[in-house]
Formats: sequence, C-alpha cells, structure tokens
Amino acid sequence: MRYRAGHKAGTRRRIVEATAWALRARGLAGVGVADLMREAGLTHGGFYSHFDSKDTLVAEAVGLAGEESARNLHRIIDRAGRRSAWADIVAAYLSPAHRDRPDRGCALAALGPELARESAGARRAIAAQLETLLDLLAEHVPARRGTSRRREAMVRLAGLVGALILSRIAGDRALSDAILASARHRLSTP
Repeated sequence: MRYRAGHKAGTRRRIVEATAWALRARGLAGVGVADLMREAGLTHGGFYSHFDSKDTLVAEAVGLAGEESARNLHRIIDRAGRRSAWADIVAAYLSPAHRDRPDRGCALAALGPELARESAGARRAIAAQLETLLDLLAEHVPARRGTSRRREAMVRLAGLVGALILSRIAGDRALSDAILASARHRLSTP
C-alpha cells in the first residue's frame, strides 16, 4: 500500500508529540517504546522505521517540549503588551494550573533532573531549552544594578523551576500552594 507524500513525516511528528506529552506526564522511567507507539496510535513494530533508538526519540521530544514552552512564554509576553511581562511570566509559571499539568508544562521542571543523567542527545536537547529560556527571560527580567540581565535570568529561572518542582513534590496541597505563593511573591518583585 502506498501512502501519500508526507505521511511518514506526519507519523513521525505524531510520535514525537505523543512522546513529549508522555515524558512530561510520567517521566523517562514511566514510558517505554511500546507505550509511546500505542499513544501515537501505532504498533511497536514500526518504531525503528522512524527512529534509530529511544534516545533519538527522547531528544526530539524534549526539543519539541522546549519549543512549546517558548511558545507559551511568547503568548504571555504578547498579552502583556507594552507593560512589563515579568510579573505575568512568574504568575503563569508558578500557577496551580502549571503545577497540576506537567504534561503541558515546562520540560525543565518535569524532566530536567532525569535528563541530566541520560544520553548525550537528551542532555543536549534539555540544555538547548535552558539556553532558549534564559535568552527569552533575560529580555524581561527586572534589571538589577551590578548584575547582567542574563545572570539575573539564571537566578530567577532557577527559582521558578525549583519552586515548581518543590510544589509538585510537597506532601499536601496547602504546602504546595504556599510554596507557589511564596515564590511568586519573591520572584515577581524587582
């Protein structure tokens, strides 16, 4: 059976999208190739006609998740218009909605600790996301005397990611909400 032009590329994209979602939702250890293919609506047998290895797929999926994070930040920035977007970025990043939906959120917070110990391709993909987010945030962080905007972005991104991770692992909802609120207050002020 012959497929239309672009079918293989579309199928590959579907697999990468399903993987980006699954990795953020369940982590690297929580997904296998068979699961990923099933979530993309395909059989396990077709995996190697699209990818050399699971590492290749993971690297592409992390890259896609990073692109989605950057698009989300751009939407927040665009909505801010002429006023400073920083407070809006902090409010969205440290929101209960972001905490509760890691499958749709920042791959740094959802996967960063796991990917730091993974294949070189996966580490490069998450490092590229880190660079992209730092560049984007450096344009919007409040300037601090004696500190470059890039260094300020590093400190604030570390605070954002750390607070989100802690809020997700907190033992109860009250502590989780308090972590988000405290970090939102601290990080949104100049």
